[in-house]
Amino acid sequence: MRKICSLIIHFLVIVTLFSCSDTKTDTNVTAFVYNESNGVQSLDPALASYRSAIWIGSQIFNGLVELDSQLNVGPSIAKSWEYDSTGTLLTFHLRSDIRFHDNSCFPSNRGRIVTANDIEYSFKRLCNARTKSTGFWVFRDKVIGASEYFEQSQSGNIPESIQGFRTVNDSTFEIRLMKPFAPFLSILTTPFCWIVPHEAIEYYGERFGRNPVGTGPFVFREWQEDISLLLEKNKHYFKKDAKGIALPYLDKITVGFARNNKSEFFEFSQGKLDFISSIDLSVHDKVFTPQGQLTSEYAQFQLMTASAQSIEYYGIMTDKSLSVAQSVPFCGDKRIRQAMNYAIDRQKIVEYVLKNKAIPAHQGIIPPGFPGYSSQTGGYSYNIAKAKQLLAEAGYPEGKGLPECTLQIGANETTASVAEAIIEQWKQIGINTKLLQVDFPRHLSMIRNGELALWRTSWIADYSDPENFLSLFYSKNAAPAGPNTTRVALRIADSLYEAALRPTISQSQRYALYNQMERIILEESPWIFLYYNTNTWLVQPNVHGLKATNPLRLPLEYVKKTS
Repeated sequence: MRKICSLIIHFLVIVTLFSCSDTKTDTNVTAFVYNESNGVQSLDPALASYRSAIWIGSQIFNGLVELDSQLNVGPSIAKSWEYDSTGTLLTFHLRSDIRFHDNSCFPSNRGRIVTANDIEYSFKRLCNARTKSTGFWVFRDKVIGASEYFEQSQSGNIPESIQGFRTVNDSTFEIRLMKPFAPFLSILTTPFCWIVPHEAIEYYGERFGRNPVGTGPFVFREWQEDISLLLEKNKHYFKKDAKGIALPYLDKITVGFARNNKSEFFEFSQGKLDFISSIDLSVHDKVFTPQGQLTSEYAQFQLMTASAQSIEYYGIMTDKSLSVAQSVPFCGDKRIRQAMNYAIDRQKIVEYVLKNKAIPAHQGIIPPGFPGYSSQTGGYSYNIAKAKQLLAEAGYPEGKGLPECTLQIGANETTASVAEAIIEQWKQIGINTKLLQVDFPRHLSMIRNGELALWRTSWIADYSDPENFLSLFYSKNAAPAGPNTTRVALRIADSLYEAALRPTISQSQRYALYNQMERIILEESPWIFLYYNTNTWLVQPNVHGLKATNPLRLPLEYVKKTS
């Protein structure tokens, strides 16, 4: 009975929270309210490895650089930067007007100006094994001395400095790389690289994740466990809009933590939430038409759809030295792999299985809307005649003589439905496939260890640079040490990848090199391309300025609400 009463009280608190926060609390205060059903454990940037924490954290913190609405790297705490002629020394010039939030960790509760020492401190903290950050990969094998620092910190013998980090003066900071790596600036936009003050870390200790202090547009104020979190406008924020008006426009952000997606949609439909980023399946068909548009009942809301910066695919082992690939013909013959790609009607799968919540992967590796994407790269469309022709050329006319293959996927209802549809389509050209589902952790382990010939997985961009996707086809990144799980190895593709790492060439030149590499990979077909994931948001009609271009950010500093 006590547990039931507690749940009832909890529900009433949530309802009250939303009911009180959906409108202006007075004539001068505007609040933005949304729900985060996955909850949040910590707001420490060093631990920012999941979306719900990143969305909230992006209101509180800034990094040296950030992504603009077009996913290009732009200034933030750093106003400018340059590489030296070797492409290994990166010098940042910092703004002098950025303050940390007012907080009790500072003398007189007043936040101080950010200096280059704060950049060095934050980055060293990420490299300290005692921090237990999942973001050390940002600097590992890239920054001189970072890996050595990490190893020494594991034993408790923490060095004073990292060779590749240097504070020149209050406004100048240097990073020295082990070798040229053009995507490095994009990597610095990840949440792990948000800047924190040492005073807050020392003052709060392990409680810093519950008492975050940054430089962002909103200041942390209150966190009620499993109920709500409150942020308030940073009156000292350094950014202004094009007219010189101080940002942010909003006065408050309230985040609820109700775990029921169905009730979340109900609260939104009643105007008590300003947006939602997921639609419960129980109401999906009521809200959307078969074409993915809003039904007349919900046409007053704004529908925002954007790339999720990810691709779903089936990987194929191409390393014939592995026993798993030696008895499977398509592992060693790209014509069969090409036939499998041509035999898939991706549009039908997206429409009927995924209910138009994805984009057919007809255009290669890099998702639409992502930096470096080109509609001219080419890819695979549905072409049964071409598929049969390729199978015949490979010595398996109508699939005769081709042994049954096994497709392994993780245990998931949606991926299983997609797989069943594709298996039926492969039957049309004579390819018979058995479906095997295993628990997801074991599935991933088997992929990385080279135990599978054909498997389903996906790739979500860690940072907004095409290198993040093309690195999956670089031979020196072969699993299990790297992300190249198909273990494809093509000398010409490797040379293009390496050429594109030089920061001394232009962005357009880099993207052109990646597009060339894409075409070579498409020809080799180590993947069966399925679809690009999309994000779908519903937004209240009185909310303006919200953009869904970056799935790992909830950009609220430019958002306005009208009455």
